[in-house]
Amino acid sequence: MKDAIIVGFGLAGFHCALELQKHKKDFLIITNEREGASKNAGGVFNPTVLKRYTMSWRGEEFFDQAISTYSFFEEKYNINVFQKIPIIYYFNQLSNHNDWTVASNRKGLDRFLSPLINTDANKGINDNFGYAKLQNVGKLDISKTLEGFKKKLDSNSFSQKEFDYGELKFINNKIEYKNVKARYIVFCEGFQLKRNPWFSYLPLEGSKGEFLHIRSKVLSQKKIIKAGLFIVPIEKDLFWVGANFDRKDKTSKPTKSGKDWILVKLKSFLDSPFEVVDHKAAIRPTVKDRRPLLGAHPKQKNLYIFNGLGSRGVLMGPLLAKWMYKFVFEKKKLYPELAIDRFETYFSNPKNIDV
Repeated sequence: MKDAIIVGFGLAGFHCALELQKHKKDFLIITNEREGASKNAGGVFNPTVLKRYTMSWRGEEFFDQAISTYSFFEEKYNINVFQKIPIIYYFNQLSNHNDWTVASNRKGLDRFLSPLINTDANKGINDNFGYAKLQNVGKLDISKTLEGFKKKLDSNSFSQKEFDYGELKFINNKIEYKNVKARYIVFCEGFQLKRNPWFSYLPLEGSKGEFLHIRSKVLSQKKIIKAGLFIVPIEKDLFWVGANFDRKDKTSKPTKSGKDWILVKLKSFLDSPFEVVDHKAAIRPTVKDRRPLLGAHPKQKNLYIFNGLGSRGVLMGPLLAKWMYKFVFEKKKLYPELAIDRFETYFSNPKNIDV
């Protein structure tokens, strides 16, 4: 018997499985391997909120656990996936200088925001108001991470197939799926959660993000740029650029308007030639209150959800998975900000749901 079945293999599914693996639990990942938001993300690792010069919710806790987890993963799997490189933040007005300086002296933020304001011009970049540096940040190669983990799993632990909800059975407080018995099942489906018959009631709204891959011989591979959008180095002369937010369009089809929006932003900032080599889109699993979705189904207590990581999955995934493991296997309580109990009223009668 498996300890758990994991449905979905983006960042949420990966971190859920890695945490189980750390505790020597037996699991089966079932995934359709569609291009989800995780594989399309830039992989930026940053615990601060640059729009407001503040720390994200429990940012330092998430940061410390993430550093530990990615170091553990790299050593265990003999793979390099995490790169510490600075984020160069370009200001859009002079008044930002004072706000940045004040924030950089706050406890916690001083670990990440370098107080020095730079006004030196950078080749190929329109810079009218200067810039500053975020330190102790970086990026995760998400695709390489997922592929590296997947390669070490056998057919008893990884199945590349569409999950059929109708095949899931509940027998004597356990579950059975196509002759695979398990104690629990954890749904880590990203925006595909909207099709899930048990958890689709949750307010996973989703936000579409479009991005470009560009080639530039001027931009540096040794830093991430933030100037209205992110420019993230991938490999020699190749960069990820994005992304926009569209909460109305729920398709993963790239649009001309999305591409044009990015290009306008990019051309206003870059004063150097570049080539667009790819244009893609994906739906981020964002939640109404901007917090992840962790917890057990109100009626079927061996059905769990681990979702809604949104745009901060690289940062939050490791610690969320640790909390999720303790919730499932050690019966520890989740923070109320994360627990899906906060949406219990979305049921007309949560105690008598037919599933």
